[in-house]
Amino acid sequence: MTKTVVLALAVGVSAFVGAVLMGKLQTIYQGVARLTGAGHDTGPVNFATLQRRVTPNDALLCPPGRCLNARPDWETPSYAATPADLLARVATIADAEPSTGALYQHPGLHLRFVQYSRIMRFPDTIDVEAFPVGDDKSTLAIYSRSLLGRYDFGVNRARIARWLAVLEKSL
Repeated sequence: MTKTVVLALAVGVSAFVGAVLMGKLQTIYQGVARLTGAGHDTGPVNFATLQRRVTPNDALLCPPGRCLNARPDWETPSYAATPADLLARVATIADAEPSTGALYQHPGLHLRFVQYSRIMRFPDTIDVEAFPVGDDKSTLAIYSRSLLGRYDFGVNRARIARWLAVLEKSL
């Protein structure tokens, strides 16, 4: 066989094996999740009583006075929108993200999403809640956290920063 045929065959086999392994990653995650007790949803977050993790795999955006037991990474400004409008904008931003889906939506109050990492398909859960701060003004809290692992390589902080940047442009 020529070198070109051997190379093409090697690339084809590698692509096939990669596709099979990628399909198996979800099954592997589910096995790890069963062993560790993790799932694709950790349940609702109560921002008033939220306590941050000791591992560096979460990020928190919270307005002053809302997250009494947790130190936020950012404090949220107020926006010229009702809480329902603000949450609708955040939902649109989340829907535009790759591998993201809604887990729970209580219109006008609370949203929860899951986003899977691109390669390993590990889930992160993102909770969002909007709070009124005056006539047609509101603010929001976002808590994004990894469900597996001790370190997230800044993914959760980057997600919140990205969502905030898009939100600022849309208002």
